[in-house]
Amino acid sequence: MPTIEIRDTTLYYESTGDGTPLLFIHGMCGDADVWRGQVRRLADRFRCITYDRRGHTRSAMGDRAESVPTHAEDAAALITWLGVRPIVVSSSGGARIAVELSRHHPDLPAGAVLSEPPIFSLNPSVGDALVAELGAVVGPIAAREGPRAAVDAFFARICPGLWSALDEAAKDRYRANAHMMLAEFDGPHYHLSVDDLSAIAVPALVIAGTTSHPALRSIARVLAHGLPDARFVELHGSGHVTYAERPDEFARAVAAFATELQPTATHR
Repeated sequence: MPTIEIRDTTLYYESTGDGTPLLFIHGMCGDADVWRGQVRRLADRFRCITYDRRGHTRSAMGDRAESVPTHAEDAAALITWLGVRPIVVSSSGGARIAVELSRHHPDLPAGAVLSEPPIFSLNPSVGDALVAELGAVVGPIAAREGPRAAVDAFFARICPGLWSALDEAAKDRYRANAHMMLAEFDGPHYHLSVDDLSAIAVPALVIAGTTSHPALRSIARVLAHGLPDARFVELHGSGHVTYAERPDEFARAVAAFATELQPTATHR
């Protein structure tokens, strides 16, 4: 099992294919395996690197508190250890990490694919309402029925397209990481202002699904508008988890963006 020791933890990772490197960062309760469909579609042209974020599945939690900056520093350390300058491909909470990585380590990623990062502070009126909506569901269910039931409730509310398509074995992989979901809910909220976006120079592709939660679609549009070098793509008929709900369209968008950036996405 390929692992590396970085900072205060041990991360599981996989690398498949050759060419321009793509580093995939998963979202809430996921792990490297959620990207298998994208790796199958892209590894004939690109080097696809996936990993389990700290505390998820095969990676150790370490000593640092759960937070977006902690995960971003892990990604930076992984990139440095691998000696690559990747295009970061990310979804949901993973995309929030990719934004933080691009903000504080702009020399590391050659570009960033950002699919619906839940950066609620970019549109507080809708973001705060969604946080309250989720808190009213997840907290009581976790207390009454346990963490695994809270995962079901969360994904059924935010990712109904994905959740309805997964079998029980696949759902169990997410449920096994329920502790990380609850730690995120209990931890500090990530804050990024619209003004902060103007300083993030990393080229970006922002992706949204046309049937996703209105708050998440709105935040994606604010992000795309505020970043200095961003493209915006909507995947029609997709909910929040665009890479799984419209995998072919997602892979084509990533490949086109990566091809555009290939001259700058090279080995360090």
